[in-house]
Amino acid sequence: MSIFGKKNNIITYTVNKAVNKEMYITIQNGEVVVNAPWYFSSSKIQAAVEEKKNWILSKINEYEKQNIPNIQSVKIFGKNYDIKVLYQNIVTPELNLEENYEIKIILPMKYKKIGNEQILKISIEKMYQQIANTQIDNIMEKIRLMLEIAPEEYSIEKLDGELAKCVGGNKILINPELMQFKKEIIEYVIAHEFCHIKYKTHCKSFNDMLEKNFENYVKIEKELSGYKF
Repeated sequence: MSIFGKKNNIITYTVNKAVNKEMYITIQNGEVVVNAPWYFSSSKIQAAVEEKKNWILSKINEYEKQNIPNIQSVKIFGKNYDIKVLYQNIVTPELNLEENYEIKIILPMKYKKIGNEQILKISIEKMYQQIANTQIDNIMEKIRLMLEIAPEEYSIEKLDGELAKCVGGNKILINPELMQFKKEIIEYVIAHEFCHIKYKTHCKSFNDMLEKNFENYVKIEKELSGYKF
């Protein structure tokens, strides 16, 4: 396997040597395969690949466009981040948040050959978990000071169909996917669960407590229409 680089374009290719009269290049499942006569030197093969570089890159690009998963973008704190998928010679997937509202997910080359939508979902779930781990403590403290009540404990965990919930009367569970919303909405959802510590039902006193602390109470409720918490 050989690599050459030019203008930040890296091409990795596999060489198959056999009794061929001519050299030819194929793209198989997004990977470059060079079929060459047994007596061709490495430098001669590399020169041929360099000559065909633009064609190779265009074919790889065509393949990747045909294999883009259904996940095109996700929200973080209410802003859309486009997902860009790259393939490199790495062992485990990597995810990076870019400054231009882009999420760059780098996958091992082996995922070109198999479905990668599931691994993307797992990567995004882990991203939300990491964001929640760094943000929720401060939000919990802000709501505690706002409402002057607090749960005995809270945890960040995946919830089936719910953004958050109060359990056992004094524990709050927070779905890390809540991090897709604007911070005002995140605070509102968490405050909603705080209120359940004092009021078990959505009674008038429950709603009054939320209305008193969130001027956009009605607007936020509309934005959260269809979500369970």
